Amino acid sequence: MQIVGVNSGTSVDSLDVAIFNVSKNKISFLNGQSFKYPTILSDEIRSLGPNSSIFQVDNISIKLGEFVGRKINNLLKSSKYKPEIIGMHGQTIHHANDIKNTTTIQITEADSVALLTNIDVIHDFRKKDVVSGGTAAPFVPILDHILFQSIKRPFIAQNLGGIANTTLVHKNFDKTIGYDSGPANSLIDKVIYKYSKGEYLYDKNGEFAKKGKIFKPLLSKILVNNYFRRKPPKSTGNIEFGIQYVNDLLSYCATKNLEIYDILATLTEVTVETIAKSYEQFIFKNHKIRQVVLSGGGTKNKFLLSRLKRRLPMIDFLISDDSGMPSRFKECALFAYLAFLRLNKIEVNLKNITGSKYKVILGKISSK
Repeated sequence: MQIVGVNSGTSVDSLDVAIFNVSKNKISFLNGQSFKYPTILSDEIRSLGPNSSIFQVDNISIKLGEFVGRKINNLLKSSKYKPEIIGMHGQTIHHANDIKNTTTIQITEADSVALLTNIDVIHDFRKKDVVSGGTAAPFVPILDHILFQSIKRPFIAQNLGGIANTTLVHKNFDKTIGYDSGPANSLIDKVIYKYSKGEYLYDKNGEFAKKGKIFKPLLSKILVNNYFRRKPPKSTGNIEFGIQYVNDLLSYCATKNLEIYDILATLTEVTVETIAKSYEQFIFKNHKIRQVVLSGGGTKNKFLLSRLKRRLPMIDFLISDDSGMPSRFKECALFAYLAFLRLNKIEVNLKNITGSKYKVILGKISSK
């Protein structure tokens, strides 16, 4: 089947839309495009959180649905493909997971997208996992299991999005594990956006961080967070590492008179160290790993990658683009694949990944 996958990450810098050819055990990229959000819309999205009013959330969700529908049409008009379904995750405005409870909220009005595109939309993938006792993330191990068939298993698939999602890809899916190790770009993005008053959305190539020095007291202060020691399954979001966390972090940095370069150098090291330590705690003890396949926006951060390679010199780091899946559109591929599973009523066992108690069919259908 030809399926559209839609994704918008936590940095809210752009909307990614891509078309894939999908079957049960294979997915291939056909075409894709990224669309920058209008400044007003991206600012409105960033303003949302667990304390926003119902009116605000619903109003922006409808606006976002209309924007997404138009951009999907733009891509389809410029391509030769005729997709049968759309898989859309929606924009996460809140995600929090503790040992006993998970709350997760995604917006983007699916009915608007279906109406504008005249294509059925499969969305709201996380809720079934939540009510089944799962952490609602990460779901990317479902995709990782069918990708990169030429790489000897087990290996690690590492997504460097807003949050760092780690998958131990085993030849048997019931032995595959996945978890969020912590922030990848989310703290870096929020700090530079706040510091530059919206001029910069991210630290391009790590150029700011590269000029700074790691401030060890700040690094230590962040690394004592209990989240990093929790065993999988686990997921994280804007409660642990959201805007309030960033505000508190910047207040502390102000008392130490830290420059932005040193703050970003330290936050980059947080990403590197929490990923590496999670491998050592949860994977290396039981599995011999030689290769890690990287994807997500963080693959464009040369400084981050250089620090990661220095921290884990025994690992051969690959980029998903070189293995047939464009890094930019990998999460779009996930939602296209989840849409295929939902349409064909295929259950997924996420016990080892999210802690779900049942096999489930993920997602809801909004008809055109």
